[in-house]
Amino acid sequence: MEELKIQGARIHNLKNINLTIPKQKLIVITGISGSGKSSLTFDIIFEEGKNQYLRSIGVLAGLDNEDRFDKIQGIGPTVAVRQNTIRQSNPRSTVGSKTGILNQLALIYSSDGKISCDLNDSVAENEFVENNVEKNETTRHLSPAHFLYTTAEGMCINCQGRGSYYDVNLTKLVPDKLTTLFEVYEKLKITAGFLQILRKKYGMYFDTPFWELPEDIREEVVYGTYTNGKQSYCFERMLRNAYEKGEDVEEIYVKTTCPDCNGERLGDEAKEVFINGKRIGELGKMTLTELFDFLKKVPENELSQFSKNVVKNLKKKLENLIKFRLGHLTLYREMSSLSGGEVQRIFLHLHLESGLDSLIYVFDEPLAGLHPSEKQSMITAVKELRDIGNTVIVVEHDKEMIFEADHIIEIGPKAGVEGGEVVYQGDYEGYKKAETLLSKYISNVEVNYIEGCSEKRNYDFNYNHDKFRNSIILSHANTHYLKDLTVEFPLHMMVGIAGLSGSGKSSLIEETLLKRLTSAKKYGYADGIEGAKLISGFAKISQEPIGRSASSTPASYIGIWDKIRELFAKQPQAKIKNMSAGHFSFHSKGACPDCGGSGYEKIFLTADFSVDKVCPKCHGKRFLEESLLVEYKGKNIVDVLKMSISEAVIFFADQSSITKPLRILEQMGMGYLTLGQPTKTLSGGEAQRVKLAKELGKQREGNILYVLDEPTSGLSMYDTDLLLKLLKQLVTSGNSVIVIEHNVEVLKNCDYIIELGPEGGDRGGEIIAKGTPKQLIENEASKTGKYLV
Repeated sequence: MEELKIQGARIHNLKNINLTIPKQKLIVITGISGSGKSSLTFDIIFEEGKNQYLRSIGVLAGLDNEDRFDKIQGIGPTVAVRQNTIRQSNPRSTVGSKTGILNQLALIYSSDGKISCDLNDSVAENEFVENNVEKNETTRHLSPAHFLYTTAEGMCINCQGRGSYYDVNLTKLVPDKLTTLFEVYEKLKITAGFLQILRKKYGMYFDTPFWELPEDIREEVVYGTYTNGKQSYCFERMLRNAYEKGEDVEEIYVKTTCPDCNGERLGDEAKEVFINGKRIGELGKMTLTELFDFLKKVPENELSQFSKNVVKNLKKKLENLIKFRLGHLTLYREMSSLSGGEVQRIFLHLHLESGLDSLIYVFDEPLAGLHPSEKQSMITAVKELRDIGNTVIVVEHDKEMIFEADHIIEIGPKAGVEGGEVVYQGDYEGYKKAETLLSKYISNVEVNYIEGCSEKRNYDFNYNHDKFRNSIILSHANTHYLKDLTVEFPLHMMVGIAGLSGSGKSSLIEETLLKRLTSAKKYGYADGIEGAKLISGFAKISQEPIGRSASSTPASYIGIWDKIRELFAKQPQAKIKNMSAGHFSFHSKGACPDCGGSGYEKIFLTADFSVDKVCPKCHGKRFLEESLLVEYKGKNIVDVLKMSISEAVIFFADQSSITKPLRILEQMGMGYLTLGQPTKTLSGGEAQRVKLAKELGKQREGNILYVLDEPTSGLSMYDTDLLLKLLKQLVTSGNSVIVIEHNVEVLKNCDYIIELGPEGGDRGGEIIAKGTPKQLIENEASKTGKYLV
């Protein structure tokens, strides 16, 4: 069937919509936040494609119990690449392990590696797979696992395959030989409570110079002792806690390369095996570009046919990754340290590499996190996926992706109950002439929906050094690839941080500026930062997931859930039954006993694959029946959780402590979110705006520095205008804003821009341009300026 037909789609806010979508085309589905586009693409198309496949093999028989649509025809196997794909924090998850490159290299080394036989590094053939090799009168057989840091056979025992670990730099912490133990504790800002405990234990040594302490005592105060696996209070534990909280303690809590493996992550066996004079651990520390160049130089006559085939595949893979502007990454670069754009491109590469056809791919903003100059390579890749015979459905707001689409669908007209309809369907030429909320931005019609957001910026803003008397100055910024920078951040303005993916934006702001600010605020000073006292505080608003548990909701995150539950506990019906606020919590006394308050039963089909079935006892309501009998203003607790933020503002109008953060969210265009929506379902941009609302809802004295990381991720042009209006209000109110951003509309609205580059990775880390938008436009060195015209 050449078309995908959907009839009566009605999940969430979709209003029984009917759609016919052409297959083997590039389809862009757009709409403002909360319009229903994700409900259509992920909850209908992706989920039904997955479920029909599972039903066809007898896995989901009888378990589909949600009435989401009337009929779907022409659906096929679906693959989803979501914007909120969980980014792993495991240090063992690296670019090399995620892409499979390290596994392929391990096969080559196992098959055709050469083993060092003596101190002169002469090498003899090491046919590991087919033969045993005698060395120093012992017989060994090295499998591919010996060349992987992720296996027990391969990892360096000392660092557990991490290649490095953090350690206390005592010469930096205690540089003076006369410094006493008590003075070291003072320097570390030990709390009074812990100082009292330490005084009982080490009081007799408090006035002793640290370097004159008995060796066993010095070892104990630095590294502690362990009782039942728990470490005592010591320098290492204090500094580790400070580091994990984001404090800048890296001068005294230093990342140390493992001396056993020299950062190569592997054990002794792998260290003695070579391909073209290099160990596999040395390859792991290379960038993808360097590895590609190395593999081109490996003599073919030294490889078996098997290894030749693997090398050929590897070179093709590396070429594609380099084309995706990922050549600056090393194989051992941890996935958790990558920018959002870098992660997206790795995932897209993996899907393209599969070469499968006749699939339906659903992408969630593949251009998120990309500099304007980097977008075309991603658009080309997405079109390649279409050209090999797949249907590619992209949820996107970007003008360039919309321009390239074969078919455009806008869901709207607005959000929540005002959305859920198809307001346009057709080609690009037709879309430019349409009268929808978003098509006007495409056709450059003057948009006046949001006062104060569509006016032209004053590009003649005069650069005057007096403006910078109130500024924060970083010196010797050299995190990752930063080239020992000195950077001036003007206060009481909106400052944009621009640059290609991997150019050092996050290294500069999140890993340098914010860490030094944290230390400066805690200790009253910090090396390498001036002007921290010119702000009363700062708030980091990132795209990291919000809420620590699966039961986290917008209401619980912004701090109003406890207040709502207390209101219910005060109602007459609740008092009669002696019910507390806990009876109105679905993970406390009020939880349905059958499902534990989740609303679903988890049915495991295999050890690692499960489906959720609505709980037959509470029917998905999550609460005990007794809790649902209590009402406030005619609504029970489940009714309240189902309310949108806009509805809740009206419902709780007389409860100012509840409505204040809700009104802020409504101003941001997020009135469509429900109070009880699981926070794990929020996009990165939505999560960030909820965090911003929480920060703005706090009682603050003003003069706050707000730092945002790509806040327009997931936002339509209309939603971006709403956000810009709020950010401008923050500056007008005497605050400062720093925003890491690629979005041209946001950068045009900045007072000042700092651009990093010129490329990514080791080819980045420099300031290539700075100034007003007009100054960047006129600066030939800027890679962003030409997009600001």
